[in-house]
Amino acid sequence: MRPDPLLPLLLPAFLSACSSAPEAKAPAPGGQTFPEAVAMMCDVDRRAGLDPEADPISVGQMRSAWITEHVESPDGIELRTMLSVKGAAEQGAMLREEAKKAGLARCALADSLEADGTGGLSP
Repeated sequence: MRPDPLLPLLLPAFLSACSSAPEAKAPAPGGQTFPEAVAMMCDVDRRAGLDPEADPISVGQMRSAWITEHVESPDGIELRTMLSVKGAAEQGAMLREEAKKAGLARCALADSLEADGTGGLSP
């Protein structure tokens, strides 16, 4: 039996299709980067005009709504979703860690969440 003469032509295409190269993530519609998304989350109270002390019960819902509306980065959306299933103090610690990775010196939302344990993001 003679080998197929097309095999040398098809083999490179087949091997490249089977490679384990990581899939590139699509950029956010507005071109928002992950560090920009984290910065927006950290500064949500100022940007949204919220006073966590005035309405500690619904501030988490207002924060969540504003972030949902303004964070466009796929990784930022994923972070918000992961944060929303944790308690406020855990959210603060996780957000602080991501802010540090993103190169932010401080994160006001993480400070607030860790300080009083209220106002966490909701699903």
